[in-house]
Amino acid sequence: MKNEKILKEWMEFARMDFLTAKHLYEHMYPKPLEIICYHCQQAIEKLLKGVLISKGVTIKKTHDLGLLAEMLQEYTEVDEKYLEMCDDLTPYGVKIRYPQELFIEEYHVKKALEETQELYDWLLTLLQTEKRNSEDAEGQEESGEENYS
Repeated sequence: MKNEKILKEWMEFARMDFLTAKHLYEHMYPKPLEIICYHCQQAIEKLLKGVLISKGVTIKKTHDLGLLAEMLQEYTEVDEKYLEMCDDLTPYGVKIRYPQELFIEEYHVKKALEETQELYDWLLTLLQTEKRNSEDAEGQEESGEENYS
């Protein structure tokens, strides 16, 4: 797997963002709805960027999750539902940071948390699969085996 050290850093920051969002939702009253949604968007942005970096992609400076997911389509199939979830979360990365840009209610936050969990699980599965494939390829090279499938 390319850039494994950098990937781990991106993954750790993504994990911290997602844990922060869940902690704020579960333990803070009143709930900071905008900040929770912001951390959801940030978690997925960092994971998407990490996955792309692991594939050797130079990342553009963007907060557009849909664009990042579309970039990922060059390397793996991205289900339409994941593209839609990315589009749902994208506004929380920039517009939410300023007053009066978005109106957020609790159901928005619940949806953001659910979509973040689903995207997070999917992206981690992609990374685990890529790591296994990379390790298998390295093992074949070391043993002198070739894969003709």
